Amino acid sequence: MLELVSVKRDARLERQSSWLRAQALVRGRLASSARAVRLSFVGFVLFHFALQAYRAYTGDALPEPGLERAPEVVGALLLLLWLPFSVLGVWQLSRSLSRSGLPAMSAQQRALATVEPLALAVVLLFGTVHGTLMAWPRLSGSLDEADLRVELVAGLSSTWHGFPMHGIVYLCAVGAASFCAARLALAALPAARTGVSRLVVGAAVLGYLLGSYAVIRCGSGSILP
Repeated sequence: MLELVSVKRDARLERQSSWLRAQALVRGRLASSARAVRLSFVGFVLFHFALQAYRAYTGDALPEPGLERAPEVVGALLLLLWLPFSVLGVWQLSRSLSRSGLPAMSAQQRALATVEPLALAVVLLFGTVHGTLMAWPRLSGSLDEADLRVELVAGLSSTWHGFPMHGIVYLCAVGAASFCAARLALAALPAARTGVSRLVVGAAVLGYLLGSYAVIRCGSGSILP
């Protein structure tokens, strides 16, 4: 009987050890690829906002579709960018939620430690919904590039009890993405100097302005002469 109990305990410890090793391996791979994934996401956010602002400015109320709407490009972005970033983001959120409390830090650091998980959660939620609504019709072939753009503009132009709720949600998501881009870039850059930090923050603010311009332009048809 004692030998059977010992064998059961050994098997249980072996399973626990294998699970712990698997967790450590996943954490190690996430940590090693985190910098590349973060910088890739930052670059995509800034490029996407700038491109959409340019298309909104040059394409009147209904901007023409571009290469970024091609099914091949959409599929590549989902698999090579959004999927790794989502895994990294969920892992980072789980780490933030598992903390029992904020350590001793300044008021600004405590505020950032509180806002960062919230902004990241908004980006993950909005990105998943927005990506599904934009990507699935293209990948399935139910909508072509022009129709998809019309659907997006129609949604941004709609109102609920007189309020452009669709557009407001997009503006909030643009702000959260710009904030996350700045924080991720600063975290990925080793010991960034004051000048580099200001440049990163300035780029994030510019990205927010461009993204907001694109949303308002598509939703209203005009903004600024």
